[in-house]
Amino acid sequence: MLFSFLWCAGAGCFPSAMETNTDIGAAEDYVEGFVCTLQTCNVKEWGYVRYQPSIPGNALFLALILILAGAQLWLGIRYKIGLMEASMLLGLLTEALGYITVLWYLICLTIGPVFIAAAIYLSLGRIVVVYGEGISRIKQKTYTIIFLGCDFVSLVVQAVGGSIAASTPVTDQARIDLETNILIAGLSFQVASLFAFTACSFEFLWRVRKQPDMRNPNFSELVASKRFKWFLRSLSLATALLFIRTVFRSVEFKVLDGVMVILASACLTVCHPGYGFQERWNEAGFHFRKSSIHNSTNQKVTTSAETSGRSEKAAPKASEAQA
Repeated sequence: MLFSFLWCAGAGCFPSAMETNTDIGAAEDYVEGFVCTLQTCNVKEWGYVRYQPSIPGNALFLALILILAGAQLWLGIRYKIGLMEASMLLGLLTEALGYITVLWYLICLTIGPVFIAAAIYLSLGRIVVVYGEGISRIKQKTYTIIFLGCDFVSLVVQAVGGSIAASTPVTDQARIDLETNILIAGLSFQVASLFAFTACSFEFLWRVRKQPDMRNPNFSELVASKRFKWFLRSLSLATALLFIRTVFRSVEFKVLDGVMVILASACLTVCHPGYGFQERWNEAGFHFRKSSIHNSTNQKVTTSAETSGRSEKAAPKASEAQA
């Protein structure tokens, strides 16, 4: 029901003041490079998209995105999640900007989900620590660096394609083809990144089930909790929705773009990482310096073990001396 309602809103089922003059042909005194309007161009012939945006539909998407952004901001402050929360807010606010500024929508609505994907990528490294880094084939830090790097490349390529599209006259077919190819390249790279992320996640899950004895005992209660399990389900659903959106981005802008992004963001809001990790998100993070929390903890454990071992060795010697 919710999906059908959002689809109808995006596709323009609601009446709109903008849905007029769609059959007006191009003006006789057409000049190359001029900006098309409803009075001078036929939308189906000259428009970047083959329909007119629905004002109520876009207003609905904007309201939902702003509600999710407000909820994410509150949850981020409550659970003190930094980089992941910043990625989510950047993605949602960029999406909102795309709906507000029609001229920028090609850029904003294209690159907005890239930041949301970054928030998803940041979660995998924490999940690896929670279950046990020894189980994973790849280190937590490596996961984060690789996928955030891929996300950055996708962001740059799509931003370049979107910026060219926003400034290209409708008569310059060569530039239109160029920006289309660039956008497709960026989206294809994002699809490959999401697919690789999904494959790595499934591979890690398989290793977790095969090696239960190597799990991290420090997070055993967290792993067994219902909140963490619901977070994992929501993360999987959000990844699948973003994957669908990216694959079918060029098929239908509203249904498979706006709806999928909103639903993916809703998954990461209802089952927020801070809620799922039960305020232990930062504890499962990593630091680029060696003086991290985990290293310092391991050093303390090692030092205490060595001290106890030395004291045990010294005790027999002392008893022998007394004898």
